[in-house]
Amino acid sequence: MPSALRRYAYTQARVRARLSQLLTRQQLETLAAYPDASSLQRELDALGWGQPAAAVLHAFGEVLAMVEGGPREVVAAYRTRYECENLGVLLRALERGIPYVEVAALLLPVGALGPGRRAEELLEASSLADAVSQLDPAPFGDALRRHVRAAGARAQSVDRFRLELVAEREVYETVWNQTQMLDPGDRRSAAAVLGVKLDCVNLVRAARLRLHHGLSPEEVLVYAIRGGLHLDATRRAVLAHEPIESWSALLASTPYGVVLSSASAPQRLELELGRLLARAAERAFCGSPFQIGLVLAYLLMVEIQAGDLQRLLEGKRLRHPEDWLRNGLVTRRDR
Repeated sequence: MPSALRRYAYTQARVRARLSQLLTRQQLETLAAYPDASSLQRELDALGWGQPAAAVLHAFGEVLAMVEGGPREVVAAYRTRYECENLGVLLRALERGIPYVEVAALLLPVGALGPGRRAEELLEASSLADAVSQLDPAPFGDALRRHVRAAGARAQSVDRFRLELVAEREVYETVWNQTQMLDPGDRRSAAAVLGVKLDCVNLVRAARLRLHHGLSPEEVLVYAIRGGLHLDATRRAVLAHEPIESWSALLASTPYGVVLSSASAPQRLELELGRLLARAAERAFCGSPFQIGLVLAYLLMVEIQAGDLQRLLEGKRLRHPEDWLRNGLVTRRDR
């Protein structure tokens, strides 16, 4: 405990101070009542949340400056999911022949594939396989090159959608593996937060791959993320092989059984699992403050709020009614 106290005493105080700066549920519901997208955007600009994704990356930068050693490696590995988003933007642009100038504004300022010459060069590749050959080994270049070689060995073409699945899987598995190298206290607290996050990603991912993309059970299992708190290999096999309507019964002993019983459509499932994840993050603030779980919970709360704000902006642009916007909020904090 003394070493944990020394490691996190300063960090937890700063994180709690930043937590108080996040918007509450009541504030978000007030924003949902704004008359249009332009007035909402002006208010978010005044609150410092005009660009939700940029605010998330700023929070990561602040946290990375607070922690060191193994905990810092976990946070840095988790941030690479945003590099994965940049990869997706670039691969889609390459596939459709969209020039760099038209996608530069969509790239996040993180990693080697943020706005700049490297991203532009990737769009000059002759094919998806050529683009993959240009990627750095980490965080997902090596994994994608293995996937391309395996596709070639089976005489299959390189599929952009599957490249994105592999990259995302690699990022999350790297994060999970990093948590396993922490000391016991940090490892448990990280699992209570990130483990739930990975479980939720696996649930929504499996539902979408089966319902929207028609992947076979074997492929769904291949692209499942190997990690998480409650969904071990046996339960991940359930997601791949068993009818979706049976998931709630087969996973009744997990926290997800109740959610699955009332929400099986991917969009609704994602919303309800987001709320479950928000509760897991809140619980981390009730436990020991001298562990990495509190830091990770804060980052999850920032991500959840950014998602809510992005949905509010998009909803206003599409002129969705206020009740629809409020019902889509995930944030739970009331103070």
